[in-house]
Amino acid sequence: MLFMCIPFSLFAQHEEKEPNLSSVVVTEKETKNEKYHLITPVLLRNYTGSSFLFDEELSSGISNAGSVFFSSLIVPGSGQISNRSWFRAGMFLAIEATSIFMAVEYRNRGVNGERDYERWANNNWSVVQYSNWLVDYHNYHNINNSHINELKEMVDGVNPTFNIRDDWDAVDISVLRDVERNTPYFTTDDIINQNFSHVLPQYGSQQYYELIAKYYQYQAGWRDYNDFHDSIGNTGRFFEERYYVDRDGRHASHYFFDGARRAQQFNDDYRTSNFFISMLIANHIISAFDAYFTVRVQQRRLQASSSMIPGQQIVINYRF
Repeated sequence: MLFMCIPFSLFAQHEEKEPNLSSVVVTEKETKNEKYHLITPVLLRNYTGSSFLFDEELSSGISNAGSVFFSSLIVPGSGQISNRSWFRAGMFLAIEATSIFMAVEYRNRGVNGERDYERWANNNWSVVQYSNWLVDYHNYHNINNSHINELKEMVDGVNPTFNIRDDWDAVDISVLRDVERNTPYFTTDDIINQNFSHVLPQYGSQQYYELIAKYYQYQAGWRDYNDFHDSIGNTGRFFEERYYVDRDGRHASHYFFDGARRAQQFNDDYRTSNFFISMLIANHIISAFDAYFTVRVQQRRLQASSSMIPGQQIVINYRF
């Protein structure tokens, strides 16, 4: 009877020591050349190696936020490529290429348009014709201007050639400006306004080309001015109508408005080029901050996905 209980007792002891594999892990250690089994609960398992993998992925698997910021600031989209944000990388690169192309294209259009307008204006606006008109304008309206006689002597008998060198050799611009400063507007509505608002800028300057096709006081300098007034019936007893300034520009000739249109076109081209330059700058800045915050968000997600355990970490691989 005693011998029969012994095996049963051993069997019972064996049953009690059988580990529950669902809640513990068995690690093998060697102490004094003897092997024994140490039962370790799940929550006390050592994941030092896995924690190292997590830190390595966090530090090297994702680009440094500062690096991608400056990378995208220089080349938009490069930081997004580092973060494997392919769609946003392509978008920033496309905006960059388009902005550069359009900025250069419209800049070239503006430069070419401005040169074409200046050449055209040189052949169709004359300072001599404008000065002769000012003299007749003063005579018709009986304007008292102490400088007009000097201008009259300067252009008396001189006909406009619409050659820049010849016409400007005949007129002293300082005298012309003195006349303009003391010349009042006479308008078609019979209201006498203040004196001329501008004096003629130096030939060849940007302001010179802008003003002659912008302000009606310079309308008479265009080549077609007299032919235009002949065509609208300002002849005979209505001849003097050409010595009035109409507020709506009805006394300005076609060349005046053609010049205004040409100037408007190349200025619009310059403004469009500047718009794309602004877009180019904005693309660099937005791309840089987008790359930076993408990295920061990814880092926070990885940190949040790791469960904190007393003294340990459990690794969770996060993929994008």
